[in-house]
Amino acid sequence: MEDRIRVSVVDDHIRLVESLRLAWGRGSRLRVLGPFVPGVAALRAAPDVIVVDLERDDGHGLGALVEVCDAVRDVRVIAATTERDPELGSAIVTAGASGLLPSWGDPAEMEDAIRRAVAGELVLPDDHLSSLVDRLRAVRARVTEAANLESLTARELEVLRLLSDGRSTVEIAALLGISPMTVQSHVKNVLAKLRVHSKVEAVRLAWRFGAIAMPASA
Repeated sequence: MEDRIRVSVVDDHIRLVESLRLAWGRGSRLRVLGPFVPGVAALRAAPDVIVVDLERDDGHGLGALVEVCDAVRDVRVIAATTERDPELGSAIVTAGASGLLPSWGDPAEMEDAIRRAVAGELVLPDDHLSSLVDRLRAVRARVTEAANLESLTARELEVLRLLSDGRSTVEIAALLGISPMTVQSHVKNVLAKLRVHSKVEAVRLAWRFGAIAMPASA
């Protein structure tokens, strides 16, 4: 029984297949298959991993990656590219791929990346991984901000809306039929819940998430 890792290449030209076969040689335990067009055709070769070339002649590399990732369940998918933009790693992982195979890499490192992907690891160059972590942190921060906004009571949101209209503490108190001290208490609670330091920050945060309407003049 063959114990070599079967690598199906999704591409609209032969260049990457030839490059990988030349790089890994006959002594490698990786068997390169393809190229396959459309991408889902790669599944018929019963691969252990699918490599999708992002630098297709038709310019639809990322689209092909999404198509393949949507079609497979138990097979790892890796994107191959010569592009060095760290932001690309985030797009690849978002598409559902297990990582990136740098076409400029050392053959031994490329083979190691394939093996790690088959083993279930996320395979990204360090700079791409750092960019992905930064993006995930930003997403987490936005989720936290949204959750903080949802924690506001109806009265606190009403006070925040009136603040966004430029109303003073005294005006808000008169409009809501409460004391200025109560308004100040609501504002204090809003700032604490949203983890901001000023009413301006609180209003801008609420605008950004659509919790309150932004005035036409803002």
